Amino acid sequence: MPFSDEFKDIDAILRRAVTSCGLEYVRGDLSDRPGSVLPQILQEIRRAAVIVADITGHNPNVFYELGIAHQIAGPERVVIITQAVNGKIAYDVHQFRQLVYAHTASGRKLLLEQLPARLRKAMEASADHEFWNVIRGRLPRTRMIVRDLQRLLDTASRKELAGTTIRIVAGMSSLAISDHEPMDPKLGAEYRDALLAERDTLRQVLVRGAQLKAVLNPPRRFARSMQPDRLCARYKRLIGLLEGRSDIRRDPKAARDDLRAIERCLFVLSPAPMVNLFILGRQVAYEGMKRGGTGGFEITHCDTSAEGLRELIEMFDTFFEDSFHEMVRAHPPDGRLTEQLHSLYDEARGSSVRKRRLFP
Repeated sequence: MPFSDEFKDIDAILRRAVTSCGLEYVRGDLSDRPGSVLPQILQEIRRAAVIVADITGHNPNVFYELGIAHQIAGPERVVIITQAVNGKIAYDVHQFRQLVYAHTASGRKLLLEQLPARLRKAMEASADHEFWNVIRGRLPRTRMIVRDLQRLLDTASRKELAGTTIRIVAGMSSLAISDHEPMDPKLGAEYRDALLAERDTLRQVLVRGAQLKAVLNPPRRFARSMQPDRLCARYKRLIGLLEGRSDIRRDPKAARDDLRAIERCLFVLSPAPMVNLFILGRQVAYEGMKRGGTGGFEITHCDTSAEGLRELIEMFDTFFEDSFHEMVRAHPPDGRLTEQLHSLYDEARGSSVRKRRLFP
């Protein structure tokens, strides 16, 4: 809605109607969270069960956020209210049902009476609606993960971080991203910098007290499209960290943080393929899709709904436990994680007999 004094009484009506439906009332400009307002508003749109948009006056910011809400939540979960309908000016939204109210005493009373029924219908429509935000491309996905990790660093206390678990299903995890791997020829330095930012912010979250649990399914062959030199660098970095060495040479503090972060990690190996997952606590989950042997992610689904996160976490935890028990069963007494990674590296490089070691 427009943020001006003339809408204070409408704001109060919205709050009463929303709370009468058992919902929490959130308005972006009233948040006391630090940082930019717009990203916070977009995050609340993703999290919301219902969105109310007052298009009175055809405020451009309201229309911008309304379009985002329709894309993310679907028109069924958006309740549009207005003091006047003008189909010529607001042609694109004219097709959607609008609750028209008068800014008078009787009009405000009628709005308070009618709005809860509209909210409940929107809540019912949301029951079978997916809380998906689709991200296309590798660079936007990486930037969003960095943003959410940085937001966690900026807003969470050490106690809160200590209670945060990051769950990952991946080839070798973000921590394996190396300073020494070559750039992606398609996306160049910009993408490489974003990947390093993902690794570094994840490392800081772990150093501050969070825990990481990861199911790894590292590649067992290096096709040309998979950029073998990059995968070799990641294998070497991950194995080095597990053996107590960081490949960061020019920043002693970052190297020390590397080793502190790896102590906060639990890794298991699994031969079973599974969709790539990056679940940040109970706040957001990124589910990435790849095409064949290509690097990076063509499409990523971003889920922030409580129900969706709960299901993904339960699925991950079951997969993690099953993978751990199978790894220990096949490689007693403890799964021999590092030894297996050495063997998988040699296998991927085409070595049938593991006579040479990865490191001197």
